[in-house]
Amino acid sequence: MTKAKDEIPAMEPITRTSTGLRDAIFDEIDAIRNGASNPTRANAIAKLSSGVLETVRIEMEVEKHLRASGERTNLVKDGGVTPLQLGA
Repeated sequence: MTKAKDEIPAMEPITRTSTGLRDAIFDEIDAIRNGASNPTRANAIAKLSSGVLETVRIEMEVEKHLRASGERTNLVKDGGVTPLQLGA
């Protein structure tokens, strides 16, 4: 059976953290450079990534306002920044 030109091979799920998203974006850049991706797919991934990052920005704004009001937050623990959990 021959693969369709635009068929994408199955991949492992992305770790749903800021690090996982960064890795996925860099993997896509590598795929573009070695010819394993195409501009349409890369554009879709860029838009999806922007959407995820926008939700993170909103969460950070909420965190900022909670801190300003004296609410306890969980973004910073033990002096370091914990990667944001971006999904299940």
